[in-house]
Amino acid sequence: MIREDINDTALISRCVSWEPGAWEAFVARHASFVQAEARRQLLRYLARVVPSDVDDACQEVYSLLMKDGARALRQFRGESSLSTWLACVVRSVCRQFAQHERSGAPTNLEIVAVPPSEDHLAPEGLGEALARLPARDQRLLRLFFFEGKKYREISRDLGLSTNSVGPLLGRAIAAARRLLAR
Repeated sequence: MIREDINDTALISRCVSWEPGAWEAFVARHASFVQAEARRQLLRYLARVVPSDVDDACQEVYSLLMKDGARALRQFRGESSLSTWLACVVRSVCRQFAQHERSGAPTNLEIVAVPPSEDHLAPEGLGEALARLPARDQRLLRLFFFEGKKYREISRDLGLSTNSVGPLLGRAIAAARRLLAR
């Protein structure tokens, strides 16, 4: 359990180290700010705000922060406040989202993880590894990879927020990899 009084820099350090509970603490601490900023930026760029667009933009922000081994989150150096830095990330995501909207191109922000290949999850022993995962991780992986469900569908099925599906999926994949490596 992550203490609520931990500072942002220490919390980010724990997130990039994949400490259990750190990402959930980060999202809980900053979700209202990210959501408000996404709403403000979408209004700025699109002159309208649709709740599902705000959800998609927030999901993309969180996914961007954690993908590729939390590369984007590792870039925070503390030279500004975290809220200033997060506002820049949200603004960038919303600007790209608006460009996709205006171009008429389909916006596909829900697919943020690449299905595992032989390099990530070897087929042999995969069933056994999945069976050793916690029930929620098993269900999450099955819904995404085997049933091809989108984040919104998974969040409804599992009773999670849409924004938490990507990070939880990443952790479930990492846990399956660790089990397969044994």
